Amino acid sequence: MLEKDSVFLTMEQAISAVCLDFRQYESQVLLFSEIIGVLSKGDIIARREMGKEGIWIRRTGDRKMRWLEGPQLIDGMCDILSDSRPDPSVLAAVCARVFQTRAFPDKDPTTGQPGIRILTGMEGFTCRQCGKCCQRLDYHNEVTAGDVAYWEQAGRSDVLEWVGAFEKDGQATIYRIWMKPGTRTVAETCPFLQKISDENKWICRIHDVKPRICREYPVSRKHAVMTGCPGFGN
Repeated sequence: MLEKDSVFLTMEQAISAVCLDFRQYESQVLLFSEIIGVLSKGDIIARREMGKEGIWIRRTGDRKMRWLEGPQLIDGMCDILSDSRPDPSVLAAVCARVFQTRAFPDKDPTTGQPGIRILTGMEGFTCRQCGKCCQRLDYHNEVTAGDVAYWEQAGRSDVLEWVGAFEKDGQATIYRIWMKPGTRTVAETCPFLQKISDENKWICRIHDVKPRICREYPVSRKHAVMTGCPGFGN
């Protein structure tokens, strides 16, 4: 790792990364309240109730406050973020709070496209091969069309047989991993995770072609800590 490792995200990618963070964990009510304050230009009113894991929210056009908690609150926060169309400075402030690190507006050095550069805080990280990320985290819906196209080009039928394809709204195709071949049932664990004999360690049998979501885990120190990864331990 570099001394100060960072990742550049386009504006769209940064919003997607924030929403992925929201959906990875239980509702982060204090964080959500902060973000509404950063995003709001007087068009969003938010109130918390002491001891409750939800927020009263009223947006422009709403007749009254709505109580949101759990998955509804998470979805509502993603909608608020997307609808706000924050400029780079505001989105950087959101990313800094969400990922608990420095973030600032930047431009892609290749295309000049505006976006956000985020310090990952990953210096000093070492994979312990504990297998926790493969066994405990739900990434079934995070496979991309790019992953599938790569497996098709590489002739990896062994991987593709564990991928389910579904039409969304009769237009786009969405994918799920890891689904038992010939069924609509998700496998209990990744079928390509293998325990090392006589050791409390695990290996990935498709390490060279594993999904992007797996290659990028953990994306930040916060992500590691929040998901129980011991990669920063002694």
